[in-house]
Amino acid sequence: MAVGDGNADDGGFDVEERRTRFCRLMLAERHIIARYLKQNDWNHAGFIMLLELYVATGPLSVSSLGYASGASLATAGRLAADLEIRHLITRSKDPHDARRTHITMAPRGYAAMRCIIDDCGAARGRLQPLEI
Repeated sequence: MAVGDGNADDGGFDVEERRTRFCRLMLAERHIIARYLKQNDWNHAGFIMLLELYVATGPLSVSSLGYASGASLATAGRLAADLEIRHLITRSKDPHDARRTHITMAPRGYAAMRCIIDDCGAARGRLQPLEI
C-alpha cells in the first residue's frame, strides 16, 4: 500500500491498526475516569477543570477554570458546584473581592486524580508500542 492511503505505509506500518488501538486506549481511560469519579456520565469540561486544579500551584477562579475547559462562566459555576458537592474541590470567597471565588482541589479530588493518572499510565504501559 502507498503512503497516504490511510492503511499502511511503505514500511508495513498499519495506520488504521494504530488508530484502532489508540481508540481502545481512550475508551479504557474513559472507564477508569468514570470509576474514580463515580459517575458514568462525567463531564469532559469538569474533568479538564480537575486536571487544571491538579497541576495548579494555587487556587484558581471559576472564570479561569471555565476558560481552560471551554465552558461558559455559568457552566463552569455549575460544574464547580457539582464537584464541590462530590467533595472533589473546595470553593472559598476571595477576602479582597466578594465577586471572586477561589477553587482548590480537595483531598478527595487529589486522591481520585492520582488514581486516575496512575491507572491510565498503567493502561498505556500495557499497550505494546507500535514500531514506526
